[in-house]
Amino acid sequence: DTELLLMFAARAEHLATVITPALRAGQWVVCSRFTDATYAYQGAGRGIPDTRIAILEDWVQGDLRPDLTLILDIPVEEGLNRVRNRGGGVDRFERERVEFFHRVRGAYLARAQAYPHRYHVIDARAPIETVKEQILDVMRKVVAP
Repeated sequence: DTELLLMFAARAEHLATVITPALRAGQWVVCSRFTDATYAYQGAGRGIPDTRIAILEDWVQGDLRPDLTLILDIPVEEGLNRVRNRGGGVDRFERERVEFFHRVRGAYLARAQAYPHRYHVIDARAPIETVKEQILDVMRKVVAP
């Protein structure tokens, strides 16, 4: 529960200092991770009920939700191999057991299936240029519909 509360405390700060002012100024906002990551990592990964996360989401974010979520999907084992091969250290999430990441990936894909109007799943196994083009294709549809 402490980890969950810390995530939402950081999110509240990010909303207050970055996201909300940018939106009020009419700017686009791109985040690397947002509440969807909390449902995946703390929810599915750590076993915290979605109902508890939803309460905090509503309290911290109000009705603010992303217009678009891109999931760069890759099979767990391949993703972990990339982490090992990239050099440098690993963070505490990257030290988790493989089962943790199967739960996390499953949660992301389940959310994508439940909310297809907002989620786009990108095959991150593809060459980087292909992944980039897939992302740009989705972004073009959102930015200039």
